[in-house]
Amino acid sequence: SAVTKLMASGMTEQVIAAALNVNQSTVNRIRRRVVAPSYDIGKALADIALGLDPPAESKRTKARAA
Repeated sequence: SAVTKLMASGMTEQVIAAALNVNQSTVNRIRRRVVAPSYDIGKALADIALGLDPPAESKRTKARAA
């Protein structure tokens, strides 16, 4: 998965979460496949994994992602 790839490159769940503007626990649940990411979060994860900045509209507030 994109989260696993990012973590293998040295990013932590906390750093990935900050880039996505979600909680670390959300990234952890996605990594463990407990939940599937929304389209926006999945796209942003893929963009980050490809070395791109996630689009601004895909970023969520922590309150909405919780």
